[in-house]
Amino acid sequence: MGASGFWKAAVALCGVALSSACATGGSATYVEGALRPRHFVFHDVVKWNGKDSGGWRAACLHVGIARDTGEMFLCRFGVEMPIANDDQGFISTEQARSLSASCANQAARATLSAATPATPISVACEEFRTFYEITLNAAIKGARVPKACASGIKPVVVTPTGPTTRGGL
Repeated sequence: MGASGFWKAAVALCGVALSSACATGGSATYVEGALRPRHFVFHDVVKWNGKDSGGWRAACLHVGIARDTGEMFLCRFGVEMPIANDDQGFISTEQARSLSASCANQAARATLSAATPATPISVACEEFRTFYEITLNAAIKGARVPKACASGIKPVVVTPTGPTTRGGL
């Protein structure tokens, strides 16, 4: 598969939309809107030499997960990935941002739509981070989603403003 075909497949993998609403009964867990590529502000933490695999970039997000009861929790996580790897070659910042957003939204839909009113929001955040890392690493080999952000990277804060019926971000 050529580079162009790979990226189309990666976007398709991460762009899978679960359109079912969150039907948990009682309170619902939600994040308003969706994470957008602009939320993923990557910084090069290890410069790439321009050939072979190498380099490393990182972003930091604090995303509000809320319930319609008024309870809210900031789910904090980093997004880290190679600038170039053996599987995909060079990964542009635009590709990194787009795939990071698509995979985060897929992970949020899958995990938050499964949350029940009894699920602590902090547990929903953990489940999101775990599924997000699996999904993102399937799209970009070597990508990871640590609990803590890389040192010195300012977080982008995304807060919910109201309930959604889309069962996700």
